[in-house]
Amino acid sequence: METVLAKKSATPPRSTDMARKIWLAGVGAYGRAFSEAQESLAKVTDDTSRVFDDLVARGEEIEDTVEEHGRALAKRVNAPARSFDERIRKMRARLTTDDDDSGERVQALEARLGAIEEKLDLLLSRNKKPPKQKPASKSKPS
Repeated sequence: METVLAKKSATPPRSTDMARKIWLAGVGAYGRAFSEAQESLAKVTDDTSRVFDDLVARGEEIEDTVEEHGRALAKRVNAPARSFDERIRKMRARLTTDDDDSGERVQALEARLGAIEEKLDLLLSRNKKPPKQKPASKSKPS
Protein backbone atom coordinates (compact mmCIF):
# COMPACT_ATOMS: atom_id res chain seq x y z
CA MET A 1 0.00 0.00 0.00
CA GLU A 2 2.91 2.28 0.44
CA THR A 3 3.72 2.06 -3.21
CA VAL A 4 0.23 3.16 -4.14
CA LEU A 5 0.50 6.12 -1.80
CA ALA A 6 3.93 6.97 -3.14
CA LYS A 7 2.58 7.00 -6.68
CA LYS A 8 -0.33 9.22 -5.69
CA SER A 9 1.95 11.71 -3.95
CA ALA A 10 4.21 11.84 -7.04
CA THR A 11 1.35 12.81 -9.36
CA PRO A 12 0.40 16.10 -7.76
CA PRO A 13 3.86 17.63 -8.20
CA ARG A 14 3.64 16.79 -11.91
CA SER A 15 0.27 18.54 -12.34
CA THR A 16 1.49 21.58 -10.41
CA ASP A 17 4.63 21.50 -12.50
CA MET A 18 2.50 21.35 -15.66
CA ALA A 19 0.23 24.17 -14.43
CA ARG A 20 3.31 26.26 -13.68
CA LYS A 21 4.69 25.59 -17.16
CA ILE A 22 1.37 26.61 -18.72
CA TRP A 23 1.39 29.77 -16.63
CA LEU A 24 4.97 30.56 -17.65
CA ALA A 25 4.16 29.90 -21.31
CA GLY A 26 1.30 32.43 -21.10
CA VAL A 27 3.55 35.01 -19.43
CA GLY A 28 6.22 34.35 -22.05
CA ALA A 29 3.70 34.80 -24.87
CA TYR A 30 2.53 38.07 -23.33
CA GLY A 31 6.13 39.26 -22.97
CA ARG A 32 6.94 38.32 -26.56
CA ALA A 33 3.82 40.08 -27.89
CA PHE A 34 4.68 43.15 -25.80
CA SER A 35 8.25 43.24 -27.14
CA GLU A 36 7.11 42.82 -30.74
CA ALA A 37 4.50 45.53 -30.26
CA GLN A 38 7.15 47.91 -28.92
CA GLU A 39 9.45 47.15 -31.86
CA SER A 40 6.59 47.66 -34.32
CA LEU A 41 5.59 50.89 -32.61
CA ALA A 42 9.15 52.19 -32.77
CA LYS A 43 9.34 51.29 -36.46
CA VAL A 44 5.96 52.88 -37.21
CA THR A 45 6.93 55.99 -35.26
CA ASP A 46 10.13 56.33 -37.27
CA ASP A 47 8.25 55.70 -40.54
CA THR A 48 5.47 58.09 -39.54
CA SER A 49 7.95 60.84 -38.81
CA ARG A 50 9.71 60.27 -42.14
CA VAL A 51 6.42 60.12 -44.08
CA PHE A 52 5.18 63.27 -42.34
CA ASP A 53 8.40 65.12 -43.19
CA ASP A 54 8.09 63.98 -46.83
CA LEU A 55 4.50 65.23 -46.98
CA VAL A 56 5.48 68.60 -45.50
CA ALA A 57 8.28 68.97 -48.08
CA ARG A 58 5.89 68.10 -50.93
CA GLY A 59 3.31 70.56 -49.58
CA GLU A 60 5.92 73.32 -49.53
CA GLU A 61 6.81 72.59 -53.15
CA ILE A 62 3.15 72.78 -54.20
CA GLU A 63 2.65 75.98 -52.22
CA ASP A 64 5.63 77.60 -53.97
CA THR A 65 4.31 76.53 -57.38
CA VAL A 66 0.83 77.87 -56.65
CA GLU A 67 2.21 81.20 -55.41
CA GLU A 68 4.39 81.50 -58.51
CA HIS A 69 1.44 80.85 -60.82
CA GLY A 70 -0.70 83.25 -58.79
CA ARG A 71 1.84 86.04 -59.15
CA ALA A 72 2.07 85.43 -62.91
CA LEU A 73 -1.73 85.51 -63.23
CA ALA A 74 -1.97 88.68 -61.16
CA LYS A 75 0.55 90.37 -63.48
CA ARG A 76 -1.51 89.44 -66.53
CA VAL A 77 -4.81 90.59 -64.99
CA ASN A 78 -3.55 93.88 -63.56
CA ALA A 79 -1.26 94.71 -66.46
CA PRO A 80 -2.69 97.93 -67.87
CA ALA A 81 -4.82 99.43 -65.11
CA ARG A 82 -6.74 102.20 -66.84
CA SER A 83 -8.61 104.93 -65.09
CA PHE A 84 -12.37 105.09 -65.29
CA ASP A 85 -12.26 108.40 -67.19
CA GLU A 86 -9.95 106.92 -69.80
CA ARG A 87 -12.30 103.98 -70.36
CA ILE A 88 -15.30 106.34 -70.74
CA ARG A 89 -13.33 108.47 -73.23
CA LYS A 90 -12.51 105.40 -75.32
CA MET A 91 -16.11 104.20 -75.25
CA ARG A 92 -17.38 107.60 -76.42
CA ALA A 93 -14.77 107.64 -79.15
CA ARG A 94 -16.04 104.29 -80.41
CA LEU A 95 -19.65 105.50 -80.38
CA THR A 96 -18.95 108.78 -82.12
CA THR A 97 -16.75 107.65 -84.97
CA ASP A 98 -16.90 109.32 -88.33
CA ASP A 99 -18.89 106.39 -89.62
CA ASP A 100 -22.32 107.64 -90.75
CA ASP A 101 -24.07 104.61 -89.33
CA SER A 102 -22.69 105.08 -85.82
CA GLY A 103 -23.55 108.82 -85.87
CA GLU A 104 -27.14 107.99 -86.75
CA ARG A 105 -27.26 105.42 -83.96
CA VAL A 106 -26.05 107.98 -81.45
CA GLN A 107 -28.70 110.48 -82.58
CA ALA A 108 -31.41 107.84 -82.35
CA LEU A 109 -30.28 106.89 -78.86
CA GLU A 110 -30.27 110.55 -77.80
CA ALA A 111 -33.82 110.97 -79.12
CA ARG A 112 -35.02 107.89 -77.23
CA LEU A 113 -33.27 109.07 -74.08
CA GLY A 114 -34.98 112.48 -74.39
CA ALA A 115 -38.40 110.82 -74.71
CA ILE A 116 -37.73 108.68 -71.67
CA GLU A 117 -36.68 111.75 -69.65
CA GLU A 118 -39.92 113.55 -70.62
CA LYS A 119 -42.04 110.61 -69.50
CA LEU A 120 -40.11 110.35 -66.26
CA ASP A 121 -40.58 114.06 -65.55
CA LEU A 122 -44.33 113.70 -66.21
CA LEU A 123 -44.59 110.74 -63.81
CA LEU A 124 -42.64 112.57 -61.13
CA SER A 125 -44.80 115.69 -61.44
CA ARG A 126 -47.97 113.61 -61.05
CA ASN A 127 -46.62 112.02 -57.86
CA LYS A 128 -45.83 115.44 -56.34
CA LYS A 129 -49.49 116.54 -56.37
CA PRO A 130 -51.16 116.24 -52.98
CA PRO A 131 -53.44 113.23 -52.77
CA LYS A 132 -57.16 113.84 -53.01
CA GLN A 133 -58.76 114.02 -49.60
CA LYS A 134 -61.74 111.82 -48.93
CA PRO A 135 -64.81 113.51 -47.57
CA ALA A 136 -65.12 113.13 -43.84
CA SER A 137 -67.43 110.28 -42.97
CA LYS A 138 -70.51 111.25 -41.09
CA SER A 139 -70.60 109.83 -37.62
CA LYS A 140 -73.90 108.62 -36.24
CA PRO A 141 -75.19 110.40 -33.16
CA SER A 142 -75.02 108.25 -30.10
